[in-house]
Amino acid sequence: MSIRLLRLKSGEDIVADIDENEEFITLENPAVLVPMGDPTGRNMQMGFGPWIPFVDGTRVEVTIPRDHVVFIVTPGKDIVNNYRQAFGSGIVVPEVTTKIPLTE
Repeated sequence: MSIRLLRLKSGEDIVADIDENEEFITLENPAVLVPMGDPTGRNMQMGFGPWIPFVDGTRVEVTIPRDHVVFIVTPGKDIVNNYRQAFGSGIVVPEVTTKIPLTE
């Protein structure tokens, strides 16, 4: 399974840990991306909400037909990290850079 961003035919953008085959896609803990702005309307951010909020339990698994999906892409690192914090393992992968040259 891997975290992916799906656009459904309904227009919803869903982030989930997915498993797929030729006919179906299984979404684990799906979350819908929701645009959120401040009161001034100048700053736009994306937030997450549970895609199916009224399900009993902490681990949600939904299987949908592949023909309901327009596309599947790998989301940016910030989306993956925020999704993991809110709906997944909670593990955030830090951005690592080195400023020391590795020459001898």
